[in-house]
Amino acid sequence: MAKLGELTEDEKSLFSHLNKGDFEEASRLLRSGSVRIDCLDEHGMTPLMCAAYKGKAEMCELLIAQGADVNSNHHEQQYTALMFGCLSGSVDATRVLLEAGARVNAENSLGRTAAQLGAFIGQSECVSLINNFLSVDDLGYYTKPQGLEKEPKLSVALVPALHKFAVSQNLCPVKIAMYLQDNFELVKNYKSLVKVMELLTESKIKSKEMQEVLAMKMHYLGFMLKKCAHWNEKLEGKGGIDGFIKYLTKGRSSDGFFINMEDIIRQAIKEFDYPECTIFKQLVQTIAPVEKGRDPTALAVITQSINGLRCGDFSDCCVVCIEKRNVKKCSACKMVGYCSVRCQKLHWQSHKKFCKQLAKDYEEQLAAQLAEEKLEDGISLKTQQEKPSLMNGEKKPSANRKSDEAVNSHKLKTENDQNTNTGTNGDIEGTNLSES
Repeated sequence: MAKLGELTEDEKSLFSHLNKGDFEEASRLLRSGSVRIDCLDEHGMTPLMCAAYKGKAEMCELLIAQGADVNSNHHEQQYTALMFGCLSGSVDATRVLLEAGARVNAENSLGRTAAQLGAFIGQSECVSLINNFLSVDDLGYYTKPQGLEKEPKLSVALVPALHKFAVSQNLCPVKIAMYLQDNFELVKNYKSLVKVMELLTESKIKSKEMQEVLAMKMHYLGFMLKKCAHWNEKLEGKGGIDGFIKYLTKGRSSDGFFINMEDIIRQAIKEFDYPECTIFKQLVQTIAPVEKGRDPTALAVITQSINGLRCGDFSDCCVVCIEKRNVKKCSACKMVGYCSVRCQKLHWQSHKKFCKQLAKDYEEQLAAQLAEEKLEDGISLKTQQEKPSLMNGEKKPSANRKSDEAVNSHKLKTENDQNTNTGTNGDIEGTNLSES
């Protein structure tokens, strides 16, 4: 093992070039063979850690290709390359490290993982990537017969669609159902796929480095896949997957809240087979006391638990499927957003009852905002007008003449009392009104 700070001149140059961002020269040194790939600086950082901290995915790939230890833990604070990659905010560098086998559960000296460190400073995209990471190889394992099996559990042809399904970060049941509708082969083969996802859940729980977050996600997605398939087979409802989507987006008559969606998400969490897990306990403790229809919703809580705390804000998302891209507000009320015509049509039966009231609310909010901005502008202008006279030594004019008169009267009375008690000296320490 390399010792801290014992570097050759070329190795010192390598760290210098990495820190300066001179990756062409760093690449030349690496290819020259004159440096140890896992040499350590005085803080225990490796070249891979430096490249990760700079967020340079290509340099990380080069170092890993030459044998860099992606899980080196000789840093003085036990930071890993994945932690530095997540802190940098580079999704590409984080993905390279994950695909190279970086340990997601490794902790620094304060007991924090890479995802926890990233969440603390707001690197939500990197956090979400770590929490949702599932390699194609994880699925590839099930495409080969194991033990005495004659047939594999998973068809190779289904791997691309299943992998995209598994790494998706949108956990809204409507979005999940839409994806499955567009990739109907997953629904047709749901029995084998649900079995694979149950095995993935079990493997993440029982692995040496337990991955509770990913286990919960695999269970949740498997549950939603089975729900869609049951609706498609008319075992739980009518109308196929279209009927299921309409069922999810049917608003409560009193307030338009998606009560069916809330119930299904709560049911999915309840059926998790590993209640001793921390993530299960946290979800139950957070959701159970909340009245249905109030914040936080079950969707917000499970999204935050899996994707990171900053991912549970849906205020600028499509109200139907929580998609963030291409969201446009309702032209009438300007309070509710949709990502597509399809989502708008799905929501119209519920929304039309409340659209007029929401439009009034919007006008009131807009008027209040304009009044507040006008008041702030007036205060700012008045302050600017007062500054020149104050700079010239003039006293600030009183806003209330009667108040000034009362203060002067009180001051005169106090001075008279002091003169009566002390003779000519009316400025006794502790009673000088000019300093009070």
